Amino acid sequence: MFRKVMAILLTASVFLCLVACGKETAVEEAAPVETVQSSPTATPEPTPIPETAPEYHSLEKIQERGTLRVALQSSNSKMSYLVPEGLEEYADRAGEPSGYVPFICRQLADDMGVELEFVFYDVTEEQLVAAEKGEADISANVWSITDERLERFTMTDNILVTDIEGDEVFLRADPQDPTKPLIGSEEELSTARIAAVKATVQERNAGLQYPEAEILGYVDNDAVLEALLSGEVDAAVFTTFDRAFADILVEAIVDRQICQCEYDIVDPEIKGVGFILMKGNEDLCSYINEQLSRYRDEGVLLELNNRSETEAKAMGII
Repeated sequence: MFRKVMAILLTASVFLCLVACGKETAVEEAAPVETVQSSPTATPEPTPIPETAPEYHSLEKIQERGTLRVALQSSNSKMSYLVPEGLEEYADRAGEPSGYVPFICRQLADDMGVELEFVFYDVTEEQLVAAEKGEADISANVWSITDERLERFTMTDNILVTDIEGDEVFLRADPQDPTKPLIGSEEELSTARIAAVKATVQERNAGLQYPEAEILGYVDNDAVLEALLSGEVDAAVFTTFDRAFADILVEAIVDRQICQCEYDIVDPEIKGVGFILMKGNEDLCSYINEQLSRYRDEGVLLELNNRSETEAKAMGII
C-alpha cells in the first residue's frame, strides 16, 4: 500500500532514514453533485432512506426518488478525497469529493439519470454498514471482496484496473537502540501485538497471516499510529492513506520512532475490491456490474483511474 509513494517521499530524506532505521481516470462532466457533510447519526436530508428491504434500494426506486445516495469515508485516501481549498486550477471543485471511487459513482448516477448525494462517515465500520442499515444505496470504497464479506453483504464486481498490492508493515523502533526496530524477525512479528483499523481488510488479513499475533483494532489510522508510538503495540498496518498522513509517517521514521521493513500483509483470497450493497440487493448490484463491465471494455475505468492519479498528485493528495 502506497509503497511507491513512500519510496518517493523518502528519497529526499534518505540519508536521515538510513540513520534512523536503516530501511525501508476522464469522462464528461456529470450532473452537479450534492454533498451532505453530516455525521452518520444525523437525519439524512433531503431524501430519507429508512432501514427497509433491498427493494427500496433497487434501480427502479432510486430512479423514482431521483437520487443515488452513496456513503463515503470522510478522510482522504488515494482513491477518494476532497478537493483542497486554495488551488486555482481546481477552485470550482473545492470541497467536492474526487478520486477514482467518486468518479465511478458520478458516472453511475449520470447513467441512471439521477442526482448523486454523498453522505460522509468518520468511522470505517459505520461507513461499511451504511448500506446494510439502509442509510445509503451504496457504500463506496475499495472494499476487499472476500467470502466473509459476501456472507454479510451483496458486493459488486472488482472495480480496479490495477493489481492489488500488499499492505506495508511498520515497526516500533527499539527505545534502547532507535536505529533498529523492536521486532527483529518475521518470527517475532508473528506473535507480536499488531495494530490495524477496526473492520478493515488490513485487520482481518493481519489475523489471517499471523494467527498467533495479538491483533488490536483502532478507530482510524491516527489512532493506530498513536498506539505504535506509545508502545501499546509493536507493529502496525494502515488502511489507505493520503499524502498528509504519509508525511507524518516519514517524520516518525526520521525521528527514530518507527521503522519500515520488508514485511507485507497480503490476502491471496481477495477477489478484487468493490462497492457494498444491502444483502439481497441483486437488482442494483446486477445493474452496477453491467455498467462496470461496459466501463472496463470501453476504457472508462482506466481513464477514471488515470485521471484520479494525475489530479491527486497535482493536488498534493499523494
